[in-house]
This record gives sequence, C-alpha cells and structure tokens, in this order.
Amino acid sequence: MLLAKSIGAGVSKSCQRQSMGLLRPERLLCTSDNSFVNEPLDNMFRLTSDLVDETVPASISRVCQEYQVNYRSLHSGEEIKYLLGLAPQTKTNKVAVSSTVEKYLKNYQSSEGKAGKLEDELRKILEPPIHKLFSRIGQTRGGVKFLVDMRKDVITAMKGLDKSSTEFKNLQELSKNLKDLLSMWISVGFMSTQRVTWDSPSSLLQKISEYEAVHPLRNWTDLKNRVGPYRRVFVYTHPCMEGEPLVVLHVALTKQISNSMSDVLKDPRSVRNVARHPVPEQAYLDQEEDLESVDTAIFYSITSTQSGLQGIELGTHLIKQAVALLKREIPWLSQFSTLSPIPGFRSWLLLELTRHLKEGTPSPLSLAEVKALSAICSGNGNESSVEKGFHGLIKSGQWSSDQQTVDTLKPVLLRLCARYLYEEKRRSKALDPVANFHIRNGAMLYRINWMADPSPRGMGNSCGIMVNYRYYLENLEENSREYINNNVLPVNQQVLDLL
Repeated sequence: MLLAKSIGAGVSKSCQRQSMGLLRPERLLCTSDNSFVNEPLDNMFRLTSDLVDETVPASISRVCQEYQVNYRSLHSGEEIKYLLGLAPQTKTNKVAVSSTVEKYLKNYQSSEGKAGKLEDELRKILEPPIHKLFSRIGQTRGGVKFLVDMRKDVITAMKGLDKSSTEFKNLQELSKNLKDLLSMWISVGFMSTQRVTWDSPSSLLQKISEYEAVHPLRNWTDLKNRVGPYRRVFVYTHPCMEGEPLVVLHVALTKQISNSMSDVLKDPRSVRNVARHPVPEQAYLDQEEDLESVDTAIFYSITSTQSGLQGIELGTHLIKQAVALLKREIPWLSQFSTLSPIPGFRSWLLLELTRHLKEGTPSPLSLAEVKALSAICSGNGNESSVEKGFHGLIKSGQWSSDQQTVDTLKPVLLRLCARYLYEEKRRSKALDPVANFHIRNGAMLYRINWMADPSPRGMGNSCGIMVNYRYYLENLEENSREYINNNVLPVNQQVLDLL
C-alpha cells in the first residue's frame, strides 16, 4: 500500500484512511490542513498506483513512458518526497506472510496440490509491491536506464539523511530492491566488450571523455592520444542501455611495468615545482605502432560510469575480457599490471595523526622517523611537536616544492603507504577500495611508486604515490579464493621491504 504520510508536513486522518490501499487515479493526497499536494506528485502516485495494480493496463507501455516523463520533471524537493513516499512499499505484509506460513505448515503434508497452491501464494506475498512497478518499467524501452538513474537518486537522497532515521532505512531498502533487480537484468552473460577507437561514434567518444574519473581528459587531443598508438580503451555495454558504456577501461602497451603516469599519458598534469619522472623512450604516442616491441599491458584507469549500479560488480569481468582480447591481438604479451591511484592514503594518514594528537592513540611514526623529521617539522609555525609539524606539512601539500623536505619525507611516506595498503583492514579485507577491488580479482600487491602522479588530484589523494597490482594470469583464481575465504593478501617483496 502506498502511504501518503511521507509527503508534506503531515497527513490528515481522512487522507490516511483514503491512503490505506493503493492510490487510485481519482484520489488526491492531502496534507494535515486538508490542502492538496502539488500536481506533479499527485500525478506520480496516480501513475504508480496504475503500474502496481494487479490488472495489466492495455496501455502499459504508454503509462510507463508517462511515469518516466513525470518523474524526470520533478524538481529535487519533489523527487525526494516522492522517493520517501515510495520507499515503504519495499516492505511485505508481515501479517499475510505469517498467516500463509501457518496454513502451509498445517497442510504441506496433507495435500500436495493444496501445498503447491500455498507455496505460490507465499511467493506472491513475499514479493514487495514495488517489484511490479519496477518490472513493468524495466520491460519498456529505456526502462532499465531509467531505473539505474532512479537508484542513483535514491543513493543521493540517503546522503542527506540521518542513518538511524526511518527515512534512511526505508530508502536503503528501496536501493537494495532496485539493486537486486538490476543485478539480474544487467547480467554479465548479456554484456559485450567493445574496443573504442578514434573512428568510433562521436557520441561514444564524448561519453568516454565525460565519464573518465581517474585521470580526467582536458580536450579532444587528450582523448585522441588515449585511443591512439600503443593505447587501448575498452567499454562494457549492455543491450538494455544502448549507447551507454557501463564500465570504461584504459590500457597502455609498454615495454615494462610502468612506475609513473609520465610513462602512460602524454604531458600528464603536475603541481608546480615538483620533480617529474623522465619521459621514457617508449612513450612513442605519435609514432606508428610496432606491437612486436611491447610485452606489457598496463591498466591505468577503470571507471564504473553509472552510480546507480553501485555494488554490482562489472569491472572484474571487463578486465578479464580485455586480457583475452589483448592476448588474441598480441599473443606475446607476458605482463599484465595496473598503475593505480591510492585514493584513501592521505586522508587515512591525516586521521591517524589527528587521533594521535587529540586522543593519544599510538603515533603512526616510528622513533627513527620522528628523529629524521625533526629537522623539517620542529618549529613549523606555532606547532610544538614533530607530529603536529608533519600533520601540517601533509595537510598543506606545500612540501613537494622543497627538495630537502621531499627527500626526508620519501622513506617515511613510502613506509606508511605500504602499511596502509598491506596492513590496514576493514572487516579483514584491504581498507583501500582500489586495493580491495584488484586483490579480490586475484592480483598481487606488486610495487609502490614514489611521485608517480604529481597532479593536484594525485598529490591530494596519496601524496603523489601510486601502486602496481600485478595480474599473474596463472594465479588469479587461487589468489582470489585465498583472499576472499582466508583474508590472505598476496604481496611482492618490494612492498614488504618498505615496512
């Protein structure tokens, strides 16, 4: 039943009585002062009522299209009110479920036919009313994309609510219901992997440019380089979302495992006055490809483009599909690795230092590191301790312009980064989300690279440090199984030597 109490300031008792069943087209929602809510919301609930009805409207496709048009016309305030009103419909009727279960337990042995009928009845009762709405929309053209966008709106609305509130929990359940349905529809079996080139449709190239979140593109020349010689871009697409790349993977073909973005991108961004890695000889972006000269594939950016598909794992499958396509094109490729950002390192480090300074938790710095840092951190402004000075340096980000400071910080930050990636856990899994993603796929924590991404984003996320996760194809299944089942994180000696 669609309850109106989430709409407006309150709902009068007469309106509540009207709202105890599914809202019919002729019913209007009213607030505590008996005034009608605005017309767009009323239209939305009228259309919702039509689509959840047991009877199938003859014009189901038209009603679904009208529902989508009306939803998209809501302004943000109306949209949130509608979602809050819709969310309780994820709940099943507990009284009806209990009654049917009781009948089933009494009759399941006496009559097979009666038990089967009760099983069907129980399945029907256990299905939330809202599933009928989503299923009917999902069967129409553009419906799956609409529901993906709706789930994005639900996730966005949840961010503004108290996690302990009923509204948050209702929206969380609504998001889960949408996720469960989308997980079935966006099945890997229906996905296709497509290589993007400069000759691909301009609409697809435009979306590749807009969606790139790891290393944003500056212009069309940047994009041309990304799909040019010694570079590959693959997208995952689904027939239900025509023209929409769901996941985008950027690959560089090189002679060895890259240790910096200057090995991958032409003229990568950099903060002022920071020392860059020299541009390697193989960064022949303007030359004609000689594929016999490469033996390594570097996955340097993977982006899930649809926020509404959050929690539905697609990137793993795209990497495996891309490896198969690359091996088919270049059979002698022998090394597969990422060059990955470490998005949570700097924020984790600042939090650890803050907790030490304010709560007296153990310092993340060793005694030897405190002694080494005292030359550059003591007397920093009005701060009295090395930890305070270190915190100030990392927070300001201004340390990278002074070579002495950079040289002093390098071993400290590399050790702390190794600790963050290898030792810091959340529910016994790697705390860093990118690390957790690749290690779940079966990759190894292979190498930590100093000043690999001196762009403003790279410095802000991880003090310029990046990491390689290496994919040993013959060990992927075993590594993944050991990590998922036994929390064993495969690691290379280079990382262990930093600890």
